[in-house]
Amino acid sequence: MKYTLIITALFLLLSCKNKDEEIGRPDPYILTEKNISEDCSAYQMRFKKGEYILNFALSGTCKKLKFEEYIQEYSRYLNHYQDSLLVRKGYIMLNYHSHNFLNTNIKDFQDSIINITKRNFKTNVSLVESDEGFFMVKVGNGNVSD
Repeated sequence: MKYTLIITALFLLLSCKNKDEEIGRPDPYILTEKNISEDCSAYQMRFKKGEYILNFALSGTCKKLKFEEYIQEYSRYLNHYQDSLLVRKGYIMLNYHSHNFLNTNIKDFQDSIINITKRNFKTNVSLVESDEGFFMVKVGNGNVSD
């Protein structure tokens, strides 16, 4: 029984040791949250390097969220972090609850986001992917780099 306990403890110690390289490693992104309406929060995941710059997503039912509130929060976020985002080229992912607040044309919504992004990054911005509740824009032209 004594040997079984020692072997089990040794096995557990060694198996935990294999996963230690992940412990203490900093996350490759910075996550922030902001309540933008009574029933909705915006989560922003700003990546430190790589081909993705930002993921801007919603959480909650967002039934009371208005188009203007989403646009205003996206613009506020880019303005606030403009210094750290200015030199980046890559992709921005935008997630939203399409059935909740888009009383306007999806094209108008995407154009608003693209114009805000162009203004903040001072470079070309283009729509590269779109689906229900999600779209992605590319910031900058040419190759995507850090």
